Amino acid sequence: MADFELTTVVHLVRPTGARARDLDALREGIAAASDEVIFYHAFQYVLRFHDADELPHDDFSAWVSGVVQDRETAERLAFAGLSARQTVAEARAAFVAVLDSVPERDRRERASHEAGEFRFHAADSVKVPTGKHLHSVQELVDHLLVAEPACIFYHVIQRPLLEPNATETLEGWVEAQGQPRFAEYLREASHWGLPLEDVRQRLVRRWSRGQLKRRLAERTQEPEAMRKREGQRAVAKLVHRIRRPGGKASS
Repeated sequence: MADFELTTVVHLVRPTGARARDLDALREGIAAASDEVIFYHAFQYVLRFHDADELPHDDFSAWVSGVVQDRETAERLAFAGLSARQTVAEARAAFVAVLDSVPERDRRERASHEAGEFRFHAADSVKVPTGKHLHSVQELVDHLLVAEPACIFYHVIQRPLLEPNATETLEGWVEAQGQPRFAEYLREASHWGLPLEDVRQRLVRRWSRGQLKRRLAERTQEPEAMRKREGQRAVAKLVHRIRRPGGKASS
């Protein structure tokens, strides 16, 4: 079975020049924004706040709540962002739909001061090979514990969003390794709405639980005589450890 090389990513953030001072301009800016802009404001913040105890909302709803002080619209934008995590296009359409539901007059009245205007940015991605080649799913799980956040973000969140037609994906490789259940966990991870550190820990825990269940299932299929012999060997080892020099025998 072929190995799999992990990739990390660096984001070069640049201002696009587009700005918004009210909800109407925000709506127009989002509708016209490129995928790189929507990606930065609606998804890349997960990497920016990778070690947060709780994820902040996307940049759009954060601005509407904190600067425009329209809490109701902000909550609806945040919910739309969390609900539409399949593609960048779906996220853009969800944000626009929320703002379209606000009457045009209200969109223009709900504005910020000039100093608080929303400035659109884009994230250009530079992929960087890590040099780490995986030969088994267990190696992947072991590496998840030490991998830099950008590596996890690229494979679990960014690539499914920006490269939906990619053929050599991490989850595809895991499935080819005979672990379809864990591959499904990787596909679901981008929809969990959790900080990256929590995603890391949840994936490791789910793999560990799955392996434990597999081992238990295998043991129940062993002949009773074999299970009895293994039990006797385990007891003998325990007695040996207790009685060795320096050990204490139990009463």
